[in-house]
Amino acid sequence: MNQASTKTKTKTIEILVNNSPVTLPDRNVTGAEIKEAAQLPLDFTLYDPKGVAVGNGDEIKIHKNERFIAISGQDVS
Repeated sequence: MNQASTKTKTKTIEILVNNSPVTLPDRNVTGAEIKEAAQLPLDFTLYDPKGVAVGNGDEIKIHKNERFIAISGQDVS
């Protein structure tokens, strides 16, 4: 058996959250996992590249270099 075929590769996906690179270990992640990887509070609102809000428990499929926006839930008015 080929030695290369017995090794398991850990594939990671890099996305951007608020223009900062974030590396995740899988394509299927939750909103909470994205926020945690980006070191953002869970009460931030996360938006996908289409501008749709992604809840903490929502599982989505991410793609390389996708851009997400996270906005504080605090009222700053």
